[in-house]
Amino acid sequence: MFRSPHALIAAALSTSLLAGCASDQNTGGAHDGAGAAQTAAAESRDRGQMCIPVRTIRRTEVIDDRTILVEMMDRTKFTRIDLANRCIGLGPYGFGYVSHNDELCRTDPLTLVGLPVPPVCLIDSMIPIDKAAADALKARKDAKKRGDASPAGQGASD
Repeated sequence: MFRSPHALIAAALSTSLLAGCASDQNTGGAHDGAGAAQTAAAESRDRGQMCIPVRTIRRTEVIDDRTILVEMMDRTKFTRIDLANRCIGLGPYGFGYVSHNDELCRTDPLTLVGLPVPPVCLIDSMIPIDKAAADALKARKDAKKRGDASPAGQGASD
């Protein structure tokens, strides 16, 4: 049984809910109006980047059942992945995903591993953050482990 999210980064899991970045990025041709392009651009800004190239991911760390911290290879860049809903068991079981075009995209479902019927967790946003924000997320995780009650556990904002 795999428990390390890092070991599962490039794992190909079979799931009926496959969606590709390429199709999502390549939708919207000449038939789309300027309004659709502006709406898509605004949504992308609000929800962060669309995809992360897998080769740039150094490691992942589950902060809580709705948040994953991604550390990039250069160790100075981070991305906060916010899930659409709580994903119970994310920390203990770890996750895997099917990589399309060697990228982890907002449209890719995350599947918990080690369960007979693994639940699927959907990504809501992928927000680039700096080291200070990443350290604050880690501190929030550590405080929760120790049982500290603090307002910092309410969520990070950018």
